[in-house]
Amino acid sequence: MKRTLRKRERLQHGTDFRRARAEGRKLTGRLMLLNVLRAEDLLGRRLGVVTSRKLGCAVVRNRARRIVREAWRLIQEQLVDPCDVVVVVRRGMVGCVMQDAQDELLRLLKAAGALREI
Repeated sequence: MKRTLRKRERLQHGTDFRRARAEGRKLTGRLMLLNVLRAEDLLGRRLGVVTSRKLGCAVVRNRARRIVREAWRLIQEQLVDPCDVVVVVRRGMVGCVMQDAQDELLRLLKAAGALREI
């Protein structure tokens, strides 16, 4: 089944990205940098993905974004509500498989305290 992130599940405005990066908790991994902002005035769980041109051509950047969004889709039900997450893709993501990205995203979100306690 193909499912994309709905508009309300995405960070769309530069102000949202800047706020998450300025006020959120920053975590660094091999494949990505993560900024997690938890605040009561937010609207649910939202994701923003940043890919620099240093990463590669458009095909490489788009693939990296698709991998991050799919990893997010698979684990988003485990996240606390509300939170904004900005993922900055690093060069290590080029050529990696989706499972690696999902494992790292889970590890970083757990370190940020953004996962629900089961």
